[in-house]
Amino acid sequence: MRARCAAYAVAAVVGAPASASATDVAVDQPCYAQGRAMEVSGSGYTPNSIATLTVGGTTTSADTDATGAFTTSLSAPMTALELPGAVQFTLAAHDVDSGADTSTTINVARVGVDALPRTAKPHARITWYLAGFPSQKAIYGHWRFGGKTRANHRMGFPSGPCGVLTAKARQIEAKRIRFGTWTVQFDHNRVYDKHAQPSVIAKVRVSRTFAKR
Repeated sequence: MRARCAAYAVAAVVGAPASASATDVAVDQPCYAQGRAMEVSGSGYTPNSIATLTVGGTTTSADTDATGAFTTSLSAPMTALELPGAVQFTLAAHDVDSGADTSTTINVARVGVDALPRTAKPHARITWYLAGFPSQKAIYGHWRFGGKTRANHRMGFPSGPCGVLTAKARQIEAKRIRFGTWTVQFDHNRVYDKHAQPSVIAKVRVSRTFAKR
C-alpha cells in the first residue's frame, strides 16, 4: 500500500512532570509527527550557560540566557514503527554547570494509513491502521473510483494525543467492485471533501483475481 500523508504536523505530549530540581523542560505540542520540528523550552538553569537535551539517543545543546531560560527547536525522533501508530520518548535535559537533571515525556507518531493483510479479496474485512487524527472525532473512509465516491464508511474514534485508530473494515466498502485503482481517503467528514484536513490517502489496486495495495 502506498500512503500519502497530509502536510500537517502532529506533535509530542508534555506527559511526565519535571523532576524535583528547580530546572524544567517542556515542549509546545501534545504530539509530533516523526521528523517534524518541535519547540523545546526550559527554565531554572545556570544563567548564560549550556543545557544539553537528549531524546531518541541524540544529544544537542542549547544556550541559556541571563535568566537561566532557553528556547530551541529539535527534530522529533524517528520511531521504529512499521505501521501507523505512536510511541513515547523521554526528553532529558541537563544543566552542564549545576549538574541538575530533569525530563518530560513526548509522544511521536508515524502518521499515515496502512492495512493488513496487504493482499485480500475486495470485500474481505482487513485491519486498517491510521494515525494523525488528534481531535478525537470520528474517522470516516471514502472509497473513490473514476473520480466518484462509491462508498463512505465510519471507521471509529481515534485515541490518544496522536489520534491513533486500528479498525476492521472491508478492503473495498463499495457494493459494486470495479477493477482498477481505487483511492481511499480517511478524514473527519461524513462525505468526501478533497480539501479535508487532516486526511491520509491510500491506493488500492483491484484485479480480476485478487486485490493488491
